[in-house]
Amino acid sequence: MQEYIIQPNDTLFYIAKQFGIPLVQLINANPELANPNLIYIGQIIQIPDLFRIPEQFDVLESNAVDIIDDIYLGDWAEAMSKVEVIKRAMNESMPYLQEAYVPNQIISSMNSAIRNLEQNVMRKKTYPAISQANQVTRFLADMLDYFEIIIPPDIKRLSYLGRQMIINIESNDWNEANNNYMTAKRYWDRLKPELDEKYNDDIVEFDMLLNDLGESIKNRNYEMTIENIIAMLDGVKMIEKDFEEQRKSEMTVD
Repeated sequence: MQEYIIQPNDTLFYIAKQFGIPLVQLINANPELANPNLIYIGQIIQIPDLFRIPEQFDVLESNAVDIIDDIYLGDWAEAMSKVEVIKRAMNESMPYLQEAYVPNQIISSMNSAIRNLEQNVMRKKTYPAISQANQVTRFLADMLDYFEIIIPPDIKRLSYLGRQMIINIESNDWNEANNNYMTAKRYWDRLKPELDEKYNDDIVEFDMLLNDLGESIKNRNYEMTIENIIAMLDGVKMIEKDFEEQRKSEMTVD
């Protein structure tokens, strides 16, 4: 927790963005603010520390991704066992989600995805089950926005969108694949400015990967699109390592 003195033209939204914390956490750390929209120059407010990521989040992500592989392999029993692990991990996460003021809408969406995943795995519905397992990773990224992170949640959103595009292509839904591709580009454009110049080569490479993917989707070339999505997912891992290295370097300097 640290103190901050309100400056001219400040708003709580701007301050929250400046310190990289959710607005709801900033407001709840300052209960004396009767009206969060009314702050004045010179006023002292508290900047809360971000909450540490619950260990259950790794369990949610790893099992959701593994379920996709299990289903492709036709191992429905193993997929169902991992669904049970996901359900327990989500239940155990609830106190941490509430403490961090994660919006109920995100929590409800995650619980709905888990329920739908369980139902589709029970019925052995391949693509609906895979899609819901992937949705778990999507809402996990949304929950991560409320915790102290090393890797930006948009990295996980890029991975989610890559897997979702494979599902789109396998279902012959090229329009939705293009929509997800355009969303991925927006996330990437948001991420690029956060990387140091020393990673320019990786940035250029990932730009090229996305451009190649866009062209193959535009041409509706199945084999090339799948290859490009796999290359994109490998590229996401490269960018993730860059962010991890950069963050560790920043922490060493601090």
